Amino acid sequence: MEAIRVENVTKVYRLYDKPIDRLKESVSLTHKIYHRPFYALRNISFQVEQGETVGIIGTNGSGKSTILKIITGVLKPTEGDVEVRGKVSALLELGAGFDMDYTGVENIYMNGSVMGFSREEMDHKLQEILEFADIGDFVYQPVKTYSSGMLVRLAFSLAISVEPEILIIDEALAVGDAFFQAKCFHKLEEIKKKGTTILFVSHDIVSVKKLCARAVWIEKGILQEVGEAKEVCEKYLSMQIRKQNEELAQLVEQISVENTTGDVRMGEKAVFHAIREKDAIEKSGTLDGEILSFYIRNGQGEEVSVLEVEKEYTFGLLTKFHRDLNNVLFGFEMENLRGVKLFSINNFLTDQVLKEVHAGEYIEASFAIRLPRICRGEYLISPSLAEGTQESHVVLERLHNYLKITVDNGGYNLSIIDLDTKADFMRYREEDLSLL
Repeated sequence: MEAIRVENVTKVYRLYDKPIDRLKESVSLTHKIYHRPFYALRNISFQVEQGETVGIIGTNGSGKSTILKIITGVLKPTEGDVEVRGKVSALLELGAGFDMDYTGVENIYMNGSVMGFSREEMDHKLQEILEFADIGDFVYQPVKTYSSGMLVRLAFSLAISVEPEILIIDEALAVGDAFFQAKCFHKLEEIKKKGTTILFVSHDIVSVKKLCARAVWIEKGILQEVGEAKEVCEKYLSMQIRKQNEELAQLVEQISVENTTGDVRMGEKAVFHAIREKDAIEKSGTLDGEILSFYIRNGQGEEVSVLEVEKEYTFGLLTKFHRDLNNVLFGFEMENLRGVKLFSINNFLTDQVLKEVHAGEYIEASFAIRLPRICRGEYLISPSLAEGTQESHVVLERLHNYLKITVDNGGYNLSIIDLDTKADFMRYREEDLSLL
C-alpha cells in the first residue's frame, strides 16, 4: 500500500528583475508580463510504499527540498497531486518549525501540540527526547542561542519521538558531529524495522545506499531515475564523474606530479578474460583510456572470486590507451553490498605514477595485496583508470561495481574488520591497588 504518491508535480516560481515589476504586472491593464518562469520541478512522479525507505538524490538546486516541502504541505504544487497516508514527522531545513525565541523545552511542547499530542502525552515523552538530544541545560535556553549542532540534535530527537508513520529528513543530519550521526543512523535502522516509512534526502551517497531500498534522482527539477538505490546512486555518480572530468580537463594538463615514476616492463604473451558489454556494466569516464580486463589471482596464478583473509592475492587491470596521456593512475576500490567502502588502492598512493603513456599502448597494472581480516560475505570491486593526482584527476574509465567477490573468514565476524590482538590478564589483591 502506498504511503506517499507524487503524481505529475510541477512547481513554477515567478522571477522578476526588479521588485517594482511585480506591482506593474499586478496592475497592468494590458496584462503585460514582467516575470520569467523558473521551473523548480517539472512533472515529477513517484510512489513510496508503506514501510519503505527511499532516498532522494541530486545536485544542489535540483528541487529535492522543494518536493519534500510539497509532500509535507509547506508548499503547494503549481500542477499535479500529492497524496500522503499516515502521520508525518519532518526534519526539514535547520530550525524549521521552531520559534527561535522559545526555549528548547517550550518548542518541544509546541511541536507536540501541532502534531496532535496533549501536554500530558508530551510529559511522558520529554525525558526520552532530552536524553537522545543530549544538550544539557541548554534545553532551558532560547533556541536562538543554540549552535547548529545542538539545533539538529533537538530537532531529530523530537522528530523520532512522536512515533511517526512517515519520517521525512532533509539533509539536516549532515550538520551533526560524527558521533551523533552514527547515533541517528542506528536509530533510523531501529524505526525501519518497526515499519516506519522514511523519505531521506542527502548528498551522502554512501548513506543513501546503506539506508535506502530505493532512490529517486532529480536533476535540475527533472526526474532522472527511480529504482533500486545502489543502481540509481551509481548512475548519479557516473554523471558526477562526467561533470568533474569536464571541469578538470584543462587543469590536469598543467599538473606536475612529483611521485616516483613507475617501472614499466615488457611483458611476454599473456591471456586475459575480456570485459564484455553484455555484462551490463555501468561505465563512466572520458574513455581516452579503456579497461580491457580486470582479474584477481591467488598465489598459484589462478583467477578466483572467493578470497580468504590473510592470504596473498594479485589484483590487476589490463588497459589500452587511445591518446597520449600524462600522470596515469590505475586502481580499484572495494565496498560491501550496502555501499560502505573498505579500501581504495592505486599507484599514486604507492608513489608509482606513470609519467606518460602513448596512444595504442597496452599496459597491465597489478597490485600484490595481503587481504586483511574483513568480515565474511559478498563485496563489490570497482576498477578505474584516471589521469592526474589523487586530489585532482580526470576519470578515463570506471567500471562501477564490476566484480562481486566472496570473502571467507573463519572468525566470529562481529564487525567489518577483525583486529589482530591478544589479551593479557593480571590478578590483584585489593590492598595492592591505588585508584587515583
